[in-house]
Amino acid sequence: MAAHGGKMKSVSINGVKMYTISSHQRSVAAWLSPKKQRSLRKDKNYTERLELIQDLRFETATSKIKITPDGEYLIASGIYPPQVKVYELRQFSMKFERHLDSEIIDFQILDEDYSKLAFLCADRSVNLHAKYGKHYSLRIPRMGRDLAYDCWSCDLLCAASSPDLYRINLEQGRFLSSLNTQSPALNVVSRSKFHGLVACGGEDGAVQCFDMRMKTSIGRINAVSPAGDAEEEVTAIGFDESGGFLMGVGSSAGKVLIYDLRSSSPIRVKDHMYGSPILDIKWHNTLNFDQPKLITTDTHIVKIWDPETGEGMTSIEPTAGAINDICVFNDSGLMLLALDASQIPAYFIPALGPVPKWCSSLESLT
Repeated sequence: MAAHGGKMKSVSINGVKMYTISSHQRSVAAWLSPKKQRSLRKDKNYTERLELIQDLRFETATSKIKITPDGEYLIASGIYPPQVKVYELRQFSMKFERHLDSEIIDFQILDEDYSKLAFLCADRSVNLHAKYGKHYSLRIPRMGRDLAYDCWSCDLLCAASSPDLYRINLEQGRFLSSLNTQSPALNVVSRSKFHGLVACGGEDGAVQCFDMRMKTSIGRINAVSPAGDAEEEVTAIGFDESGGFLMGVGSSAGKVLIYDLRSSSPIRVKDHMYGSPILDIKWHNTLNFDQPKLITTDTHIVKIWDPETGEGMTSIEPTAGAINDICVFNDSGLMLLALDASQIPAYFIPALGPVPKWCSSLESLT
């Protein structure tokens, strides 16, 4: 981590301290003359800058950001031009970048590291990449909206503007029979790592679940109507991976509903109060708490709260631009936001969890 100058900026919300790590200054170009580099010593903005990872930015905006399962690499997609960047966390720097022909809507990490990636693009293409670069490309029948990967069957699942959930088997290298839903179109697809259940959220506000062993639907509920929003859509789904029986559903009206998979009625409803669609739902486990916290995100705010009581712990409201995605590091209080802005700010909340091992020096700056 490149730290220059004083401590990180901090704010306290609901008595919970939060540190912001973002630099509005670009890194020094390698081709600058030694004289020009020496002159930057007198630039206060440059000497007091703080960077978590070098060149963690895009020219226009960041669309998606994820951490690899092994925790060693950070992968982010953005514009303009459409591109993906891979950062090696232990080196605090970018490992490589690749450019694509079309904007990336979503991507999935298919292996423990960056060696196998799948990109869902705005031109209806699905691009498969390996360590050496692009491996293969194919097109789906309708415009894709979300992507999930079932590692047990090697099926890549594509939610699109269609009632069908497209299945691409990466072991056989071909399309398989689609999973048919009763929704007019699908916005989101999510898979539980705990029990393998796949849930699809539709434009009609319904959530339909599939057992991938039988490839059949095992249940369908109108998920958003209990919140009083009969005409709204499902925009996010997140499973509790610690227990396996809880599922969070986000609506286009900015509400989060928590369901027990054994019941058709929500056990709690949380309103973000912004009216913006919920983008992401994460169940976050750390050593600081016995039970997981919910981290729910819309375009304006990130809320961290207790799913049992509904009580808010703290929140994040970036000022640089609208939120597109969030990346939360496992078992820690560090998170990154993908914004409609060039920078990718980082936030550290000590009450939520410790810093990851790769940036342990962050503790000394708090």
